[in-house]
Amino acid sequence: MNQALLSILLIISSIFLSNLAIYAIKRKEVPGAFAFFILLMAMTLHSLGYTFELLSDTVEKMYFWIRIEYIGVAFYPFLIMLFAREYTDEKKLANRYVLSLMITVNIATLVFVNTNSYHLLYYTSAKVESSLGFNVLKLEKGIWYCVQVTALCISNMYGIVVFVMKSKKSKGDYRKRSFFMLLGLTIQMVVFIVYILGLGPRYIDLLPFSYIFMGLLIGVGLFRYDILFLTPITHEMVFNAIDEAVLVVDRKGMLISFNRASKQFFPSLENIRSGESIRSIRELIEYDFDLNRDSYEIDDRTYNFKVIEMKNNRGRLYVVNDITESEQAKKQLEILATTDTLTGIYNRRYFMDKIERDATAGVFVIIDIDNFKDINDRFGHVEGDKVLSYFGDEFKNFFKEYMVCRYGGEEFAMFIKNGNLNEAFRKSEVFRKKIAYSEHDLRFTFSAGMAEYTTGEISNAIIEADKKLYEAKEKGRNQIRY
Repeated sequence: MNQALLSILLIISSIFLSNLAIYAIKRKEVPGAFAFFILLMAMTLHSLGYTFELLSDTVEKMYFWIRIEYIGVAFYPFLIMLFAREYTDEKKLANRYVLSLMITVNIATLVFVNTNSYHLLYYTSAKVESSLGFNVLKLEKGIWYCVQVTALCISNMYGIVVFVMKSKKSKGDYRKRSFFMLLGLTIQMVVFIVYILGLGPRYIDLLPFSYIFMGLLIGVGLFRYDILFLTPITHEMVFNAIDEAVLVVDRKGMLISFNRASKQFFPSLENIRSGESIRSIRELIEYDFDLNRDSYEIDDRTYNFKVIEMKNNRGRLYVVNDITESEQAKKQLEILATTDTLTGIYNRRYFMDKIERDATAGVFVIIDIDNFKDINDRFGHVEGDKVLSYFGDEFKNFFKEYMVCRYGGEEFAMFIKNGNLNEAFRKSEVFRKKIAYSEHDLRFTFSAGMAEYTTGEISNAIIEADKKLYEAKEKGRNQIRY
């Protein structure tokens, strides 16, 4: 076995791991990325420290480098568990109490390694061994070494278990992502067991050499499957306690994840896994994901879709909100703004605006219910309102192809677009007779005046129609003048 070759391998591993760590820290906002960065730096420190340990020739020099190595090695159990926990969002097993216990054990390990000569709890003895052709450190393990090994095995097994669970819940590329992470941890675990059981080269710590393979696997996942890119979505943006549905898809339209609220909006998500197409959501079967419409109706409910494009065209977030009540309120406000509440037909302001905006020519008609004041005085305002409501319904239904409104009080108005006076008179006369001979509880009649209208002369048409209405009243009511 060549001392120089081992040192070169470790240096190459250190360079690779440090570059991977730089890639991770640039995405430090990603949950799990910072723990991953520290883990990689700990591995880098371990590899470099072990390089100089192999190049040393005395117990004192070798143990100095062991102290340097353990600045990272001591915290492997905590960092592995933290990274797996943050990446997979599994916080029941690795809760804060378990993490607190793990980091306490790791801190104790660091202290015991640096004070080992006083108590021999970590190593019971340390000697130089030359049987490999170069000097290595022969260490006899103490009781706390066993505690640290147990903690590392527990954290590795935890990582393996949660990545297996995540893999089972995913499909396609998303299963591959979890598989690469799982494989990286498994290789490290196997190499560590081989080293602990003494099945490898004696007195050589195999763990730093496994980092090359672990780093390569993670690197493939990072650059080919964007492992770190996925975690901010699944942790910070999706699994937040928010009421809106959040659907996260990659550039191919495959679901990365979705939050719990999404299942309330779209129940078919109960049977859909990560890695399946967003188009497989039954409730969105008719939604056009290419046009990205702002609103969409499902079973009499209206939903607002906010589409957020991710950087570098990596995917999209669909934030979905139930706006049924607000849309209904908006429609109600629109009705109140345009409609007379008593009669259900247009109010005067909307009627006049629409004529000035849309009409080019036609006939303007003003109608007034005859002797309406007498109806109010004799029968009361409640009965008077019933008369207005009845007339509004009849007016709207009879002239449903024209625009009608309540002009004010007992006055009503109509505009016959592109109509002429003779045609307007004939139809209005039919309606006048219908009202005069109706079987309503309170018999009443109306008078009307009409005038032609051309664009920009609405005031002239109103004045002329009002003048004709006054003539009809003066001539005995219950008639139409033009």
